[in-house]
Amino acid sequence: MLRLSAAFVGLLLLFSFAFASEVPSFRGEEVVVTALRLPRLKSQIPWDVTIITRKEIEASGVYKLGDILRSLPGMLVKADRDLTSAIQVSFRGSTTQQVLVLWNGARINSPALGSFDLGNLLLTDVERIEVVKSPLSALYGADAVGGVINIITRPATEQCQYDLTAKYGSFSTYNLSLSSSGPNYFFSAAKLGSAGFSDNNDYQGQDFNLRLSKNLDPINIEAGFKQYRADKGVGSSTIQARQTENNTFYDVKVRADSLGLNSTIAQSELDQSYNNAAWGVSSRHQTRTRSLNLEKTAELGIVGAGLFGFEYRRDNSTSTDSGIRLLENRAAYVQDELGVTDTAKLVLGLRYDDNSTYGRHYNPRIGWVIIPRADLNVKLSWGTAFRAPTVNDLYWTSNTYPTSAGGIGTTEGNLTLKPETASSFDLTVERNLGPQSLIKFSYFLSTIKDMIQWANTSSSMVDEFWTPSNVSNANIQGIELEYSRPIFAGLNSFVNFTHQNAKDSGLDNFLVYRPQNRTNAGLNYDNQTGVTANLLVKNIGEQYANPANTSKLEPYTIVDFMAAKELEKWRLKFDAGNLFNTSYVETALAPMPGRKFTLGFDYKW
Repeated sequence: MLRLSAAFVGLLLLFSFAFASEVPSFRGEEVVVTALRLPRLKSQIPWDVTIITRKEIEASGVYKLGDILRSLPGMLVKADRDLTSAIQVSFRGSTTQQVLVLWNGARINSPALGSFDLGNLLLTDVERIEVVKSPLSALYGADAVGGVINIITRPATEQCQYDLTAKYGSFSTYNLSLSSSGPNYFFSAAKLGSAGFSDNNDYQGQDFNLRLSKNLDPINIEAGFKQYRADKGVGSSTIQARQTENNTFYDVKVRADSLGLNSTIAQSELDQSYNNAAWGVSSRHQTRTRSLNLEKTAELGIVGAGLFGFEYRRDNSTSTDSGIRLLENRAAYVQDELGVTDTAKLVLGLRYDDNSTYGRHYNPRIGWVIIPRADLNVKLSWGTAFRAPTVNDLYWTSNTYPTSAGGIGTTEGNLTLKPETASSFDLTVERNLGPQSLIKFSYFLSTIKDMIQWANTSSSMVDEFWTPSNVSNANIQGIELEYSRPIFAGLNSFVNFTHQNAKDSGLDNFLVYRPQNRTNAGLNYDNQTGVTANLLVKNIGEQYANPANTSKLEPYTIVDFMAAKELEKWRLKFDAGNLFNTSYVETALAPMPGRKFTLGFDYKW
């Protein structure tokens, strides 16, 4: 078992102090919204936050949201194909259903599946991504067990701007996008297509976004609309399965900063159709989530800065497999920020949820950030969280199928399921060594109870009966190390390492698809004359593919490269993915693509 020792932390601090003899410039001026639902400096937040900027998104060369997260410490991204794949993301040993995904602060997880497929969002309209790797049920309610991903879209600009992008590469993959922004608006449209690297792996997707804003002092109003559509093959040469996606998001935000009032009305619609002629299966799954959130902030004198919020959510699910279902959730939350001293801050939070299906839940959290000197942060936090049973878990209609042994198989939901509950502790020590130079250590420990698993509960040798149950508990603990530093002017380096033990506490087996070790390293070059280049190396250690730990996925290393050249308004770009043509899988029996190249340009005016 991994154990945290005071000596190790002490050595880390001594190691970090040894790198600099003078206090460097403070680098914590990035503003974060997600961790506290309020704009705060990253250095003053007790929870571990990573920010991906628009510049980093453009330099990455990837098309989809899930792929931009692959190099972050403590995160695992899993796919089973290329562009047609569902992309699942988990934090620090959690499941993908224990990660809450927000679009401009509003929940977009599917009520039927419990997760959101990060392969179903293109990046054209994304300004920044905030990732919080800590339980946030005290602010956001169900499913924020491992953490939260908040996708923040691009804003209006003072001057009119236009951006045209075109790319073409391996497997006849192409990407075309156009965006425009100006006073009070942002607009973008994108099209992505590919013939695929294997049979029935073709993909056609399109993405449309519009955001409007207006300042009517003292009120600011924003309204957004996003639609993503895709048609893709999800089978093989022998199983010609097809799938279509149609996702639509709306939100309206009304903010009165002088009064400390903020309200959001949001709606997400997810529509998925699946057809598998070889198996005689045709299904459609539609969900709609509507939410209203009201917040009030107030300075409470010696008590601190308070946040009070109320939320109402209505989930509708219509599915050929789980019927027509309605869930309602009412919640209230409170948060208090206390400046204990000039160099220490305490945050307390509590949320109450009352759901029409899975009942009432209270989730507290506490966070403490200490800044003993301008270049050193120590963050400690504890909190509880829960993951609700999904509509499919509860209401999956009894279906039968022939088993390989010649019997009858049955799948059926379970109305007696309880939510999964978790308790987590985090410690982060961060030392800023100067501009673009950082060393950080994090320790995390979580216990999860009543984990929901689908399993065959039949004792027959030929028949099967698959149903979900609260069958296991998990203990998860690990460390993350991050280091970044310039090598010389224009060339920066980084490396991060994650080690974790994520185990079923009853069987003492490792949880599936939870590698113990992951390492990312990279070089970023920018000579200030318009030439940029990035080299990224990702190593994933061995992991188990079944609960009995009898099947393993082998470790692998992937190398990606990007180079670009600025020419006035033009930017020419070259990307090479999986540069050394490594054979690997992220999901058992599902080979990932080999080497691929892309050429493209951006034109901005």
